[in-house]
Amino acid sequence: MSESDDTPSQPNADHLSLEDERTFLLETHRTWKRTQPTEQSNSAPLDKQPMEEFPPHAPKDFFQVDRRKADFRHQDLRNANFQEAYLPGADFEGADLRGANFHGANLRSARFHRSQLAWANFSQADLIWADFHQAELRGAVFHHTTLRGATFVRALAQGTNFSSTDCSYADFREADLHEADFQQANLNGASFLNAKTATANFQESQGRQEDTTPPEPPSSNDTLFS
Repeated sequence: MSESDDTPSQPNADHLSLEDERTFLLETHRTWKRTQPTEQSNSAPLDKQPMEEFPPHAPKDFFQVDRRKADFRHQDLRNANFQEAYLPGADFEGADLRGANFHGANLRSARFHRSQLAWANFSQADLIWADFHQAELRGAVFHHTTLRGATFVRALAQGTNFSSTDCSYADFREADLHEADFQQANLNGASFLNAKTATANFQESQGRQEDTTPPEPPSSNDTLFS
């Protein structure tokens, strides 16, 4: 009887140790599972994080907008549509306008100082007295545009299309005009002092001065916008 009395005590001790070990293993498993990336990916998928950090740019539409002296300074306006907009005196200083469409827009005296305008379309726009001082204009199109008295001082205009434009009395001093196209343009009174024009196309253009001195201002008998 002594042996039968002693035997139950040993299984009870083993049972308690097994329960403790099972509890410990379950808690360890829960801790390990919480630290796995599969749980984190449900709330913030890794493959979607770059799209959230760099969202695609949505072009803005200003078609035929009427905003005299509008303020667009330092805005992101890539591929924006300003077709036939009425924006005289608008200020686009420092704005990113790469690929923007200004076809047929009224931009008299508009300011594009230090703006990014690569591949922008200004065809048939009114840009009398507009300011493109130090603007980046590579590949921009000014076909059949009115640029009388406009300023392009120190502008980067490589490959820019000025064909058939009215550039009379425009200021291109120190501008980079490599491979720019001025074919059939009106250049009466325009200044190209110290501009880079060696590879520019001036075929059939009118009134270009070959000397390096700035043009004389028109006399009182001359008509600026003849």
